[in-house]
Amino acid sequence: MKTIAFYNHKGGVGKTTLLFNLGLALSRVGKRVLFVDGDAQANLTSVSLHDEEIEKVYSDRRTIYHGLAPLVEGSGDVAFIEPVQIRPAAWVLPGHIRLSVFEEIAPEGWTSALAGNPRGFRVSTAVQRLMTLVARSIDADFIMLDLGPNVGAFNRAALLAADGFVIPMAPDLFSLTALPSVGESASRWVEEWQIALGAAQRRALDLGFELPPGLPSPLGYISQQFAVYRERPAEAYRKWISQIPGQYDEGVVSALKGAGVTCPERPGKIGEVRNLSSLIPMAQRNRSAVFELTGSEARGAQFTRAQDTLSLFTALAVEMIGRLDEVSRDDRRTSI
Repeated sequence: MKTIAFYNHKGGVGKTTLLFNLGLALSRVGKRVLFVDGDAQANLTSVSLHDEEIEKVYSDRRTIYHGLAPLVEGSGDVAFIEPVQIRPAAWVLPGHIRLSVFEEIAPEGWTSALAGNPRGFRVSTAVQRLMTLVARSIDADFIMLDLGPNVGAFNRAALLAADGFVIPMAPDLFSLTALPSVGESASRWVEEWQIALGAAQRRALDLGFELPPGLPSPLGYISQQFAVYRERPAEAYRKWISQIPGQYDEGVVSALKGAGVTCPERPGKIGEVRNLSSLIPMAQRNRSAVFELTGSEARGAQFTRAQDTLSLFTALAVEMIGRLDEVSRDDRRTSI
């Protein structure tokens, strides 16, 4: 089982839509996928479940927040949450606005972990342990983790729980300027977690659970949602597209290599998604991947375009998993 996070400090880059389509493409090729909504805005939950389903999981306390609540409230440890099945081989652990409450105990837990105290490790690994608990219950091959556009304590704990992460990009100035921030924060978190692991080893702590290595590999970036003219990117965006590779290598790869993280040898770009215009809101309304739209939902040429995206998202997923294979830190290989 492997965890792949989708993370960018810049919002509005289509992160959740991209993750959802890639995850469902993986499920189409026989992989069992657990979607985890780690963003307090719960956008992944909204594109996965209809409103009445969301009301029910909230009423039944089947969200990521409810899994963390005992630890947040000081009444116990993480609690198992039964995920919601959305496809034959895909499930979701829904998000919740109160996920931000975890931010209140996480900073103290982090400081405590750096000092080698058991409570600190219990808090700092809560997200990882909850995801693992839920994923094992469905025998998941992959956890697809959606993170919000911030450098908060929840994202720190979640990113360090991942085996690798993908950066969704929009070809604009704001996405470019976010890359150094992603690299700086991720590398700092990795370095600090190695200090915490050293403290745990020196104190020979018996925690009753494994501590994650905290070495998330940058698998690459996917650029998307730009206009095209005669099959080529519009002129206004070309300069930003051309600058992404260098900025990614300098701002993200170099920073994480300096922190001791293994990075793929392949170039940073995983692939790109052209502007799918009206197909995206259409798929979101139907709580489906773009390639799942039916002939009654997308008509004529739109339906053909929607069907064509299956090969696109499958190819992106294959490349993403290939990079995860490359940097795998154990003998188990992931392949599709």
